[in-house]
Amino acid sequence: MELAQLEAFIQVAHHRSFSRAAEALFLTQPSVTARIQSLEREIGERLFERTGRSVTLTDAGHAFMPHAQRALTAVQEGTDAIEAVRHGDIGSIRIGASSSIATYVLPTVLKHFRETRPRVHVHMTTGQTEDQMEKLLAGEIHVAVTRLTQHPEVDSLHLYNDDLALVVAPDHPFAKRGRATIAEVGKEPFLFFERSSSYHSLIYSMFLRAGVVPESVMELDLMEATKYLVEAGLGVSILPEISIKRELAAGTLVQVEIKEMEQPTQREVGVHVLRGRILAPPIRDFLRLLAEEYGVANPFAK
Repeated sequence: MELAQLEAFIQVAHHRSFSRAAEALFLTQPSVTARIQSLEREIGERLFERTGRSVTLTDAGHAFMPHAQRALTAVQEGTDAIEAVRHGDIGSIRIGASSSIATYVLPTVLKHFRETRPRVHVHMTTGQTEDQMEKLLAGEIHVAVTRLTQHPEVDSLHLYNDDLALVVAPDHPFAKRGRATIAEVGKEPFLFFERSSSYHSLIYSMFLRAGVVPESVMELDLMEATKYLVEAGLGVSILPEISIKRELAAGTLVQVEIKEMEQPTQREVGVHVLRGRILAPPIRDFLRLLAEEYGVANPFAK
């Protein structure tokens, strides 16, 4: 059964005329007649009563009509859906991100994205950079927003430098002074992010370059838990500045300058997509919003 047959059937029933149905379909009358006859042979029943110039539906035709209409409507809806996907009005985007980026960076960007693409489903997974890059290479996610890294099969864009800061509880001696040497920090109970994270290696290397071995008392895998433990006075920690804005404003944490630092402690953050991949409109929109958020040129615009 073909759509052309269903279209001819519905038009003949609507106009009650083969000739007017042919005009509506921009066909010859014999073509319409052939389609109806072919449809009747497939169904095994006559669909129209033909008496002179009058054409009316048979009982079988009446029974078949709602199903033919639903079939054409479903096809049209499917065509509309494909067109919507083509223009990015519907669809999905799968984003992978480091947990800190997902918590403190992406909410603002995703808010703007939802305003422009309200019918696009967003699926986000969190994890360490290495895990997200594996998912990107495997095609499990469209975009990875993580620590900036390089891979021959991936195009990357630097977004910003993730500056890190020493934070202490408000009643800690460092808080009153506003600064401390790296040697003094190394003697404090220190709360590290989990050993496998880039934060751990970056911060530990900072201490080692200064010839200091920090007193690690805990390793955690949640930024929020680390902040609460510092607030409770269980130790000090070095965290991304973007993650402590609320606490600094509320006065529950205090940022302390580390003296005698060789260079600012920071991590480069970027967005990654598979090289050579054709990006759907929702993905291009997300990348555009990220680039605009951090004022960088968008190489994925095309």
